[in-house]
Amino acid sequence: VAQLSSTSAQSGITHMKGFFARHGIPQCVISDNGPQYDCREFSDFAKQYGFQHITSSPLYPQANGQAEKGVQIVKRLFKKARDSKTDPYLALLSYTASSLECRASPAELLMHRKLRTTLPHISKENDNAHDDKLTDKRMKLKHRQKMNYDKTARGLEPLQERDVVRIAGPDFWDKKATVLSEVGPRSFAVQTENGQVLRRNRRSLLKTQDVKHQDTETGTEQQGANPVEHHSEPPSPSPMSEILRRSTRPKKPTERLIEQV
Repeated sequence: VAQLSSTSAQSGITHMKGFFARHGIPQCVISDNGPQYDCREFSDFAKQYGFQHITSSPLYPQANGQAEKGVQIVKRLFKKARDSKTDPYLALLSYTASSLECRASPAELLMHRKLRTTLPHISKENDNAHDDKLTDKRMKLKHRQKMNYDKTARGLEPLQERDVVRIAGPDFWDKKATVLSEVGPRSFAVQTENGQVLRRNRRSLLKTQDVKHQDTETGTEQQGANPVEHHSEPPSPSPMSEILRRSTRPKKPTERLIEQV
């Protein structure tokens, strides 16, 4: 956690360089589409340090849920420390050294050792000899979380280039667009009817039955329903459609109606 004097790209890059100097350069950095990340300065920084930069889908915070959850936890810790008038850094240290459900703390998962805090702690022998067990427990925990999430989730139909979709908005599925390409994990670039190019997550796109086809004679693109074959004469109706079928079951009034009559 670092306190920024400004939200500019240069301020964020300076603190990220300090993190990388202590823990190493990551292979991939995932962020939202903030102006401090969506700029040439940060792109040059990623190229210089040799890591891949992936941005989440706009207007879809769940795509960057891990970072959002981390920010929420830190904000709650600082708020509790401010209300209780205690040191916020001790609160952050206590959280980092607290055991998770896999029986290991975030510090152990990161540095493979326990951190010394002001809280009482019972030291055990061979604390660092169970790294493989911790890894197995983490994988089992993630697998269990995925199974619980998939109980109420369903897979969405994959989108292809030139598919016609509707975009989720304040007025339900209000805009109609055409898929251009996939620009990220479950993120697509679409073009609206007025020519505007947007980036949206797959859950914000509703696939329709319309097809954008190209006229072979004029070479112009047309967007509408599936093309219908034109016949010189209207098709003759089916003989089965002219036959009216009526039930041959005998109708008998119930005893209650007979008594009333």
